[in-house]
Parts: sequence; C-alpha cells; structure tokens
Amino acid sequence: MFTYQRAMAVLPEIIELLKVAIEAKGARRKAEAAQAAYKKRLVMVGGAFPNQNRMAAYADQAKTSYEAMKLAIDRVRDQGVEIRDLDRGMIDFPARYQNQPVYLCFQLGESAITHWHAADESLDGRKLIDQDFIDQLDFS
Repeated sequence: MFTYQRAMAVLPEIIELLKVAIEAKGARRKAEAAQAAYKKRLVMVGGAFPNQNRMAAYADQAKTSYEAMKLAIDRVRDQGVEIRDLDRGMIDFPARYQNQPVYLCFQLGESAITHWHAADESLDGRKLIDQDFIDQLDFS
C-alpha cells in the first residue's frame, strides 16, 4: 500500500520505466511490421528466397525489444505499481482510503499524481486528489 508521499517519491523512476516499456513496445511492433512487409514483398515477387540475415535481424530486434519491455514492466510491478494501460501510460498505486482499497492514479503527461479511484471503479471514475483525501489515506 502506498501513501501519497511514497507514491510521489517513486514516481520519477516509474515514469522512466514506463517510457522504456512504451518505446520498446513500439520498437517491437516496428520490427514485426517490417518483417511482415518483407515477407509480403517476397510473396509478391514469386516467392524469392528470403535474405536469412535480414529475417534474423527482424526477429532479433523484436525479441530484444520484447525483453526490454518485459524487464521494464517487471521492475514497475516489483515496486507494487499496477500498469493499467501501457499505451496510454496509465498506472495505479494501491492505497487505502477510509479503510477501503483505492488506487492513486497517474497518466503519462500529468505533472503529478492528481487523481484516485476506488478499487471497484474503472479509470472513468477518476476523482481529483485534494488535501482532505491525502490526510485520510490509511498508512497500514
């Protein structure tokens, strides 16, 4: 469980890890798309023999990117932070408010953790964090 202060303290590291994961996911998609386009071109020219080095390079790039993404995601999760939507950079920090499970919610591009939602609510139920909310967070 996170306090607001603890969540804010680890946020910079989590942001960097999210950026790495998002970039790696994009690199993987790009490598897979390039490989698919290359295969399609081969079919269009009558099934010419593929350049094995090129095919291996696409596969290696996809694998390396996947591993980088997975490592970054695992490091986020190891800190107790939940990734809700990697593409949007949406993460949740588990907390307790008035003895109920809640999430401190952050999205890449925001300047700080400014929203929260109940554990049984979707991200659409995000509410603004105010000082009263912070003061009533449970510390256990």
